Amino acid sequence: MYLHRLELRAIGPYPDLVTIDFAALAASGVFLLEGPTGSGKSTIIDAVVFALYGGLAGSDASSDRLHSQHADPAVEPFVELVFETGAGTYRVRRTPQYDRPKQRGTGTVKQQASAQLFRLAAPTDVAGEPMSSRIPEVGVEIARIVGLDRAQFLQTVVLPQGEFARFLRSPGEDRRKLLQSLFGTQVYDRTADELAARRRAVQAEVEGADDRVRDALARFAQAADLAEADESVVPGTVASLRATADATGAARTAAAAAATAATEHERSVTARAAALERRAALLRRQAVLDDDAPAIEQARAAVAMAERAARVAAVADGLDAATVRADDTAAAAARLRDQHALGAVDVQEVARRRDSLTDALSDVRHLVAVEAGAAARRSVIDEATATASRLTDDLAALDTALEARPTERARIVEAARTASTTAADADAAAHEVARVQSLRADLAARDRAEQRVADAERIVADARRRATEALDAERSLRERRIAGLAGELGAALTPGDPCPVCGSMAHPSVAAPQDDHPTIQAVESAGDATRLADQQLADAAADLAVERAEHLRLTDVVGAVDSVALDAMAVAADERVRAAHDAAALVLEHERERTAHDTATRALERERNDLDARRTVLASTAASDAERLETDLRSVHEAIGRLAALLDSDSDSDSDNGSSPVSLRAVVDELDGRLTVLRAVADADDRASAAVRARDERSAEVARVLDQQGFPDVDAARAGLLDPDTVARFRSSISAAEAERAVVRAGLDDPAVVQAADDDPEQLDVPAAQAERVRATAELDEATRVAVTAAHRAEAVEQCATEVDRTVRARQETSARSRAVVRLADVANGVASVNPSGITLGTYVLMRRFEDVVAAANDRLRGMLAGRFTLETSDERESGSRSRRTGLALAVHDHTTDTVRDPRSLSGGETFTVSLCLALGLADVVQAEAGGVSLGTLFVDEGFGTLDPETLDDVIGQLSRLTAGGRQVGIVSHVEELKQRIPERIAVRRTPAGGSQVTTTV
Repeated sequence: MYLHRLELRAIGPYPDLVTIDFAALAASGVFLLEGPTGSGKSTIIDAVVFALYGGLAGSDASSDRLHSQHADPAVEPFVELVFETGAGTYRVRRTPQYDRPKQRGTGTVKQQASAQLFRLAAPTDVAGEPMSSRIPEVGVEIARIVGLDRAQFLQTVVLPQGEFARFLRSPGEDRRKLLQSLFGTQVYDRTADELAARRRAVQAEVEGADDRVRDALARFAQAADLAEADESVVPGTVASLRATADATGAARTAAAAAATAATEHERSVTARAAALERRAALLRRQAVLDDDAPAIEQARAAVAMAERAARVAAVADGLDAATVRADDTAAAAARLRDQHALGAVDVQEVARRRDSLTDALSDVRHLVAVEAGAAARRSVIDEATATASRLTDDLAALDTALEARPTERARIVEAARTASTTAADADAAAHEVARVQSLRADLAARDRAEQRVADAERIVADARRRATEALDAERSLRERRIAGLAGELGAALTPGDPCPVCGSMAHPSVAAPQDDHPTIQAVESAGDATRLADQQLADAAADLAVERAEHLRLTDVVGAVDSVALDAMAVAADERVRAAHDAAALVLEHERERTAHDTATRALERERNDLDARRTVLASTAASDAERLETDLRSVHEAIGRLAALLDSDSDSDSDNGSSPVSLRAVVDELDGRLTVLRAVADADDRASAAVRARDERSAEVARVLDQQGFPDVDAARAGLLDPDTVARFRSSISAAEAERAVVRAGLDDPAVVQAADDDPEQLDVPAAQAERVRATAELDEATRVAVTAAHRAEAVEQCATEVDRTVRARQETSARSRAVVRLADVANGVASVNPSGITLGTYVLMRRFEDVVAAANDRLRGMLAGRFTLETSDERESGSRSRRTGLALAVHDHTTDTVRDPRSLSGGETFTVSLCLALGLADVVQAEAGGVSLGTLFVDEGFGTLDPETLDDVIGQLSRLTAGGRQVGIVSHVEELKQRIPERIAVRRTPAGGSQVTTTV
């Protein structure tokens, strides 16, 4: 991941807008973030972490430090970061929660935090594609894009002040928690916990299997009526109870056979006694039937003669009726012929005339309706022709209207295109508004910077004046002291001491010191004052250079633009935004107008097509209807001619027809009347002929029936008839006698009744047979009770034995299955009985990762501190730690003394160097474990002040090795020597107002 640009405002000590171009700073690979202690260097690191993860870099830092106390409360604090990963280039903007003044009234209101994430086409893309504006979603997307969570980021990209040394000195348990969060090995701890849970589950299953075996044995003892039972007595008890059940079952079978024989004997005796009684009753009924047999025979003969006579009488009655009908139909036919003057016309001629008229009328009858509807059809044809003419006129008007539609649509489309072109300027106009606002802020910042430059110049002048005065004072004191040095030496001489100048023991004229002669302390104090003034002058000059650089940068940014020009640019930009907004509304209006125009055009086209179709259909229909009408009328005239000729040829039958018919209906009506007469005469002739044929057939049938029934004539047959009541009475008596005789005969033929003829009533003892059956049944019931009880107990015991066997097998299977789970759980959870090392699964995985970290750290540490130290891992408990053994203990091997030392015994510089190597190694391993995440930027915060120049060279060399692969390394420090080594820097300085400002040197 590479950082391109960071912008922040009203954050920490920075009240104004701060922009840092990391891409330009990191061109050489290493850049310096320097400034006095407490000026706000770490705040820039906090801003980077806050932009990505919504939190600060330091674990003990408070989020309250984000909102600047030096900025206007109404100014919105924000951090905006542009960064690039393998997934693309992104911009994230966050605002912390802060209190802003109320828009109305006094007091403040809490403004909630916000976050926005954009995908950029390039780092210079000012718009970008919005991805999310919800804080949780932005956090998830950032973790996915970067490939690291906050903890991993702080161990791989940002090494905060004091944080990476804590990892070196922390006890193993704390180190385990940190490594677990970095490498995400919680899954192995969850696996061990799951195995422990399964161990408890399988142990519970084993205990449950034991309980089920005990329950099954208890049920077996209860079923077998035993006080207690174990697994060894089950087979013998089952065999014993089964033998008892089999013996009682055999006794029950024998009792059942005896009861069945007794029941069968009782049934046989009872049935034979009943058959004997039934035979006697049947013989008595047979004697009565024999006495009534002569009377029944006489009734049967009388009924037979009456049936033969009835058949002859029925046929004779039909002959009489047929004779009457023949006479009546002949008389009616004669009267109808006389009525219509057809007496001389024979039957065949009447039928011919009827058929001829029927055929002629059937051919032309449909033309009557055609003739009647001809006028209406002609009217419809005329109306359709007129309508088609009107539709032709309407069609021409619609064609004219449609020809004008494209021109109107082109006007609407052109207006929409013009408005769309104007509306497309919305983004550029908004960007222009933002640019003007930024220029206005830069202009105000330039004015403030100009004032700060003037203030700094006054401060430099004052400092230069004070430095000159201090130098003059020091020079004056030194000159006076040199001038009065003889008096000072003379005052120090004592009699007998040699002169320090000439060595003489005599001092004839000793110089006396002046009253205002300066002391050495006064001279040194004046020198200190001079150096302090020089330092203050140098600091003031540096601050002036910073202010001038900032003023020059803002001047370059603003250029020749003044407030008047900015006002004009703002008005123009606002006008562009308003015009684009109005144009966007016009685009929608023109789009709706175009849609409505197209809808109306399609409606006109549909109406024109409908009119054209209707006109075409009406014209073609009118022409075809007129042609069919003429054809139908010709058929009508032809039919009138044919029927008139037929009417004339038949005029001899109707002397009143003296004029020619004027219409087809009149001719048809006339011929329908004649056809009705002919049909009536023909029907009458047919009825008369049919009646004669029926009479002749009935006469022949009477003669045949008389011969068949044996009567000489009809009168003799009528004499043998009986009335219906007498016939019914005779038949009832005959049927009753026949039914009674059939019942008696069937009863006497029954095998049991036939066999009863040989039985002696004295030998059939029914009560004795019943007593024997009752005794055998009682014995069977007792044997059944005993057998069922024994069988039920044997079955219950067998079922309980089966359950015992099943539960025992289940217990064995559960025990065998649980052993593997218990052992695996004990190994994963470090149970000493199976895992002597006591290292859990999660810790074992972390140990392997930790070994990779230590190896990567040693690879760098060998090139520092003259290769004196290397790191070693140990699974023993660290000194001073009372926690259980974690396997993540860390020691330092001192190759100079060949001893192993506690990391806390290292000096400040040694601790920084070893901690830095450990942090860089941890970053490399976390990067690899994170799926090969590309980490292009690294920040190291503080600790360089504890290094001597040689060690500092080693550290800078190791950091330079990181830049060989294209990584950017930012060093956060106030060490003066680093300013000489690293030209690219970000300088942070306090301002007189209390805040800080940033100057970038590339």
